[in-house]
Amino acid sequence: MARDDEQDNNGQEGLAEGPEGDKPMAFLDHVGELRGRLIRMVLGIAVGFFSSFYFAPQISAFLRLPLDRAWQSVGMGDMAELQALAIQDPLMVDVRVAVTAGIFITAPYLFLQLWLFIAPGLFAREKRFAVPFVIVSMIMFLAGAAFAYTVVLPFVYEWMMEYSQGRGESIQLELHNYFKGTTRVLLAFGLVFEFPLLVAFLAKARVVTEKTLLRFWKVAVLIMFVVAGILTPPEPVSQVLMAGPMVVLYFISVGIARIINPAAKVEAELAAYDDPDDDPDDDDEPDDD
Repeated sequence: MARDDEQDNNGQEGLAEGPEGDKPMAFLDHVGELRGRLIRMVLGIAVGFFSSFYFAPQISAFLRLPLDRAWQSVGMGDMAELQALAIQDPLMVDVRVAVTAGIFITAPYLFLQLWLFIAPGLFAREKRFAVPFVIVSMIMFLAGAAFAYTVVLPFVYEWMMEYSQGRGESIQLELHNYFKGTTRVLLAFGLVFEFPLLVAFLAKARVVTEKTLLRFWKVAVLIMFVVAGILTPPEPVSQVLMAGPMVVLYFISVGIARIINPAAKVEAELAAYDDPDDDPDDDDEPDDD
């Protein structure tokens, strides 16, 4: 009877009904839902793009600041000169800058769409975290981009300029390549900083525990360096500067997983579930007396 009481309490907590009231969705239904959310996200980015395109020159000037400060720091002048190698490069730079700005402007809406996609698979009690999920996602995304803008980019540009000067080489910077690399790094760091939130969600769903993360940390670090090599420009400094925070965030995530859902708690629950002495069918057996 104790088990029946637990089931009743579970129902009162909004868990017994299960995700979506235990109404299963076919695979094609999930694909259709994903397609709908992606379309909404693309439309949101499009709105952000058209809202930002008029301000593309001001945004471009803002994105140039790390380069110009590094340029001044090594004594090469007040402002770096960026050369357009093709007639369409200024237009394409404005398009890239506006798209990037549109992603940042509409980030809350994008994270909301992501939450609405995964929400049908959650229990009623877990769906209450929609607002905290969107807020924390936005904060982590901006924190990653801010770290890249204030720490990574200035350090990388200054180091590469000093290295070129030490070899006696002249530096000529190409307009499109600079903004391509800069916007990609900002978006990449913003996404990387979402990792602790992802782990928190998986830990809450009992998919991972701190023991799981610690068991595979070597493989995870290797994957991080590979990912950093893909997302950053083809030079080692920026790759290390991305992989380093990723490693730190990984071990922070270990602590988050331990706090949210300790492995000992999961193991105890599994042991209780598998305990043959606590068989729910025993309640149905007739009493010999």
